[in-house]
This record gives sequence, structure tokens and C-alpha cells, in this order.
Amino acid sequence: MKKSFNIKAIFADKNTLYKYSVVKEGIIVSEINPVLYQNELGKFPQIQSDYEEVKKCVDKENKLSSIFDVCPIFRRVERVPDKIEADDYIPAAGLVSLAVLNAPEDWRDMKSAYSQMKAASNGKSFTPSYDYKKAQHPFSFFRGTLLHKFVNPATSPCPKFAKWLLKNDTTLMETKLGDFITKKFDIERSQIDTKIQNITSTKANPSFIGAKQFTTKSAFGELTARAMTRTTKIGAAVLGGLEAAHMVKEISDGENAIKATAKSAVNFASSIAGIGYGGAIGAKYFGPVGSLVGMGIGAIAGNKISDLID
Repeated sequence: MKKSFNIKAIFADKNTLYKYSVVKEGIIVSEINPVLYQNELGKFPQIQSDYEEVKKCVDKENKLSSIFDVCPIFRRVERVPDKIEADDYIPAAGLVSLAVLNAPEDWRDMKSAYSQMKAASNGKSFTPSYDYKKAQHPFSFFRGTLLHKFVNPATSPCPKFAKWLLKNDTTLMETKLGDFITKKFDIERSQIDTKIQNITSTKANPSFIGAKQFTTKSAFGELTARAMTRTTKIGAAVLGGLEAAHMVKEISDGENAIKATAKSAVNFASSIAGIGYGGAIGAKYFGPVGSLVGMGIGAIAGNKISDLID
């Protein structure tokens, strides 16, 4: 249960002891005027006590939120309440839509992680869909989601559009940036088989995707290639569009255009990089469980980095 504090502003020479108050999720958070606070500290011990307790409550709540970032569904909608409170409706709606769209695939990822943990607790071996220590399977914006059948030309009501979507449903590693990374770190690409079905797979003609193996002397280069293989072009474009909408809202509300642009750029880059690298590290060493935990930690790190510019 959240605790509320009714802290009254105290005046001294027409200057309030508190510079401002911000209501955040039912908790009143106040910043104390440092000059008056120093002069009046001995007279207002209760104010000091309340102020410190408020900070502890906020910090505790933020830590609890961070713990649940390992759940992909929660991570996608974590910032939706804040955006709605700030009347930032387009990004909020976009994040909810992404959460709904990816719910089936996120659920499968969690079930896979649960199966791995269950096997470990029972002393049994866990058989993954491929050797995740050697390779990384390419992520898809549509595979396993609610739009899976729509993007499959064989089952889509719009076959031509489905083919176009399928053609562009690739990862950042399959772009000019990916080619640059390959040359920069002298990466040799190869492929291994997986048990992950492709979008076009059917019962009569099953087909499976290949996991990408990156051979290089650079550990960072190999990790970067893995992270980019986990990041889809369409997903990056969608998140970039949502961040752009947020930037426009900030500027229209009076935020400095340069600062708003910098904040959005840092937030976008840190989120993409944090989740990509975190998930890549976790998946390589710990499989499905590591992938979820790694993405959660990466998301937390990305959020912390983006908050530094506020």
C-alpha cells in the first residue's frame, strides 16, 4: 500500500521551504530549498523525517519495477502509465499495441525459460531448439505474433503485401550497418540448423530458420553481431517512430528542441542497445532464461542511461 505524505509548505521571508512539489503515483515528492533547509533544519525535524521516508518509498517502488523487467510483457508496458499521465497518448498506444501483438511469442519465451529451470531443478538435461552457445537465431518482428498468419503469403488475405512484409522482416545484421560490422571485426558468417519453424512453414512442407554463427577474434564484435541479429529493422523503425512522436510532444509542451532531440536519441539508442546486448550475453551463456534476464537487465541499464540526460 502506498503511503501519502501531506507536507505543508512553510514560509520564511516570503520564500517557501520547498522549492516545488511533484505528485508521482500518489506520493508527494518535494525538493527542499537548500538555503532555508540548512538554516531551519533544527526547527523542522519532522519535515526531514518525512522527506527521507518519501525518498525511500519512491526508491523501493522503482526497484520493484526493475525486478519485473525480466518479464517481456511487463517490460513493454512499464512506462505506459507515465506516458498517459503526461498526455503522451501516441507512444502509450504504440507500446500497448506492441505488447498485445507480441503476447503469444513472449508467452512462448517464458514457457521455454520455465522448461529450462524445471529441467535444472529436476536434475534433467534441457534440450534447446539449437546450440545457443555457438549461434544466435535471427529475431523476427512477425514470427510467432498475432500477425504470423497474415504475413505468411499462403494464409494471408493480402498475399502481395505479405510477401513485401516478409521480405523486409529482417534484422539489423542484414543491413549496410551489419556489413560494416562484419568488415570492421573481420567476421566470418555461417549457419547452423534449428528447430524453430519459419513463418512460411506448414505441416505438409515444414521449414526452419537457420541460426547465425559469427566467427571472429573480437569478443565484442561477435557480441555486437549477436545483438544486431536479435534486433529487427521493423522493430527498430517502430520504436524510433514512437520516440519521435514523444519528442514532438515534448517540444510542443515547451521543451527545448535540441534537448528534446538529444533525449529521444539517447533513449532510443540506449533501449535498443541495452536490450540487444543484454539479451545476447544472457542467451549465449544461459539459454532462454539468460535471454529473458539479460533483456531485463539491459532494459534497466538503458533506462538509467536515458534518465541521466533529464
